[in-house]
Amino acid sequence: METGGAVAACREERLAEAHWGPLSRRTEDLLRAAGRLGRSQARAESLLREAAEAEPNHVAVLIGNYRYAFYSGKLAEARDWALACLAAVAQKAGFPEEWPLVRPPLRKERAREDPLFRLYLFALKAYGYLEIRLGEREKGLAALRKLEELDPEGLLHGGDLRRIVERGAAEEEG
Repeated sequence: METGGAVAACREERLAEAHWGPLSRRTEDLLRAAGRLGRSQARAESLLREAAEAEPNHVAVLIGNYRYAFYSGKLAEARDWALACLAAVAQKAGFPEEWPLVRPPLRKERAREDPLFRLYLFALKAYGYLEIRLGEREKGLAALRKLEELDPEGLLHGGDLRRIVERGAAEEEG
């Protein structure tokens, strides 16, 4: 793993522990083993399934399953994991269950300062992107518009992604 990835993983672990508590040693071992398997898809999926059964609502398990599905090209499954992550973060942060009902923060800096809120934004961006890739363009664009509303400083570049999608659609029509 590159240094930046290791630093990001460390930050994610601290965030996960701060809000969801530490993973059990068994679940952590399952996630690490799945991550080391590379191309052994059936075994990795089995380990990830076992981790999800052990701690189904822990954000580390949700993110691990999301990443596996995404990088394996299983976009519908990745979208479902992104939604599960949105729900888990919403519950911890006290947000409404449905993402369209989440209101912008009082301070626009919140996306930079609050790691839990930032995780919510990343999950929303992932969800929107995956809906678009799965042919649900309007659902995906709605999620990206909500991302822009919640991240007015544009730290996650949701507006850039939305404009690319809209420009692509305009070029196809033109």
